[in-house]
Amino acid sequence: MNAPGLSLRLRISLVAAAVIAVFFVLTATLLERAFRENAEDAVTTRLDAHLLLLMGIVEVSGPREVQLPEVLPDPRLALPGGGLYARIRDADGATLWRSPSALGTPLGDWRDDGFFQRQMTVQWELPGQLVPLTFQVLEERDAYEAQMERYRRTLWGALGLLTVLLISGQALALGLWGLRPLRRVRADLDALRQGEHRRLGGPYPREIQTLTDSINALLEFERARLERQRHALADLAHSLKTPLSALRLGIEGEAAERRELLLQVERMQGMIQHELNQAQRLGPSPFQPPVAVAPVIERTGSALRRIADQHGIELVMSLRPECTLRIETGALFELLGNLLDNAIRHARTQVRVGLTCTGGSLELTVDDDGPGIDEADREAVLRRGTRLDTRPGGQGLGLHIVHTLVRDHGGELHIEQAPELGGARVRMVFVGV
Repeated sequence: MNAPGLSLRLRISLVAAAVIAVFFVLTATLLERAFRENAEDAVTTRLDAHLLLLMGIVEVSGPREVQLPEVLPDPRLALPGGGLYARIRDADGATLWRSPSALGTPLGDWRDDGFFQRQMTVQWELPGQLVPLTFQVLEERDAYEAQMERYRRTLWGALGLLTVLLISGQALALGLWGLRPLRRVRADLDALRQGEHRRLGGPYPREIQTLTDSINALLEFERARLERQRHALADLAHSLKTPLSALRLGIEGEAAERRELLLQVERMQGMIQHELNQAQRLGPSPFQPPVAVAPVIERTGSALRRIADQHGIELVMSLRPECTLRIETGALFELLGNLLDNAIRHARTQVRVGLTCTGGSLELTVDDDGPGIDEADREAVLRRGTRLDTRPGGQGLGLHIVHTLVRDHGGELHIEQAPELGGARVRMVFVGV
């Protein structure tokens, strides 16, 4: 049952109160039961002692002749209705003696449930014979029940008072000390909202520290995203100044060339797209779930297969379907699109894509059989705007974007020579996926 209106303090207090109450009810029940058993054992032991005392003072002069002194071991035996009763019977069940306390008291067959009962049969030795005698003692339960009632009231009263004190102390401790970290988190959130702090402070208890760490990670991620967006807008404004000036001069000039104008427009489009991508890209969110990489590679390959066919390029894929990576699907499409487009443009007949993952690491390779990239140029080609060929259709941003995406997602990018195709190999390694 969900109770959204109940505060955390009230919920914890109710649960603690219920646990304490159940504990004390069980404790009181067990203590009362143990006391009752001990009290009954004490009564039984006392009655057995009375039986032995009677046997010690009785005088047996014949099979049906028994005598006891006037002063009995317990004064209650001499008082009519005294609560303690005794008698002696022969083998036929006839009463040979009974205590004065039994006079005028209806005891029936001496088996009433209102009494504690003990009896013992002995073979009394007389000259030349053994006489069986049965000694019986009864004690009323009134005194025992009164004792149990007093104990029960004392026990339940004391435990009830202790329960109230414990619940009150628990509620007080919870309010003053137990929930203090939550009040501190609330105060830190208020300070954060008012701009007094940039993150939640600490340290907090372990259970709360996990929550505050996640909040701080989210704050850092969003703050960095906003900062990158501001930088991207500033870079975009700065980058567009030169091509806009050239475009304006070309339009105002008397002999504006259409091709030059188109080149400037393409250049601006590439810059705009690059900066927008940069503004939206900041590695995986702290809460980004893993994405299956193989399906995205296959979809990207299907989209570019027509272009590959037009250039006579065979697109071969060797993918492990279980490989996953913490990355946004859009960023993964952008990374793969730039990689495959670059490989198709430089390949002669074939492009190979490989995907493997072992021991918490993922490796993605794209090989082509083109001219490759000289070792001296492999670092420069990753810089923004660097181009090693003069063919139309590129702005020198593809590998730079790929390198930035790989780096932002905690990976490493290496440009090597393809071992089988002989052209370029772009190898990306992500650890801790």
